[in-house]
Amino acid sequence: MSARGEDLTTLRNVTFTNVQVRRHDSEGLFVRHDGGEVQIPFRDVLPELREYYKRMARDLTPGKGPAGAPEAPAGPDDLEVRGGRVFRNVVVRKVEPYAVGFDHDGGSAKAYFTDIPDQAARDRMRTAIPVPPEPPGPGDFITVDGQIFRNVEVLETTPDGLTFRHAGGLTQRRFISLPADVRKRYGYDPEAAKKYVRDQAAEKKREREEAAVRRALKKFDPQSAPTGVAEPIAVVGVKTRKLPNKEFQVSLTVENRTDQLLFIRTIPYDAKMKALAGGKKFKIQPHAKGEQLDLVVPLVPPSELRIYCGDFQTNRTLRW
Repeated sequence: MSARGEDLTTLRNVTFTNVQVRRHDSEGLFVRHDGGEVQIPFRDVLPELREYYKRMARDLTPGKGPAGAPEAPAGPDDLEVRGGRVFRNVVVRKVEPYAVGFDHDGGSAKAYFTDIPDQAARDRMRTAIPVPPEPPGPGDFITVDGQIFRNVEVLETTPDGLTFRHAGGLTQRRFISLPADVRKRYGYDPEAAKKYVRDQAAEKKREREEAAVRRALKKFDPQSAPTGVAEPIAVVGVKTRKLPNKEFQVSLTVENRTDQLLFIRTIPYDAKMKALAGGKKFKIQPHAKGEQLDLVVPLVPPSELRIYCGDFQTNRTLRW
């Protein structure tokens, strides 16, 4: 699956795209999105998605409410527990012998009766009739961990999972988190999914390596080769050798045609002209004749080697 963030649609029908939940407090979520940063009050988030987004927070430690704002007294639909925390608009979902489970404005929680100091509130929770959650409908998904997504519209299918729009935004989920009937409906193949994940990981690794090459080239000093010299170096020989453990050695012989110390950078490329790991930077002494340089490329035999010296570049085709 892609690493893109989710979209969050509020009960006010405002959509925030590519959301990253930074943290949350008793009032709501603090998120970064494509348009900047914002605090989204819990009352604007679908009740069944509040805990879902809280679990996405990079900082899982709940923050306190706004500084200097005293906690308002508990109302008839609220529940206050020891320590002074007040859960707002409580809906009882489950009553156990020693505790009560409930939804509230900030998500879901469980309170032991011994943690409810007010006798009347404790008795009210003990005798409450649980309100069952709305069961999932034909257009809903319920994941293996019990998360419900309402009014699902599948936008993209990959061998590893689904991207879908729902009442609360847009989400990506892997097939392993979805129920068996959904996997079957969308043709889930475990072996194809494994291959897809491997291919995606390899592609991300290659992208990181290419980014590293671009960063290295940006740092390369174009003045390391003297101006006015058309070809400051000459590559007079290139040899290749297969090594054990799927490694490939490239040896090149380089001459320095100047009276200055030069630095060159070598970058191997595959047949699709994508940069590979194993590139190196070398120092070439003034007037060096036939200096041999070696680099080792893991896993993939390079098809081409590019040699940079300041603004000068020369390429060599490699054969194995």
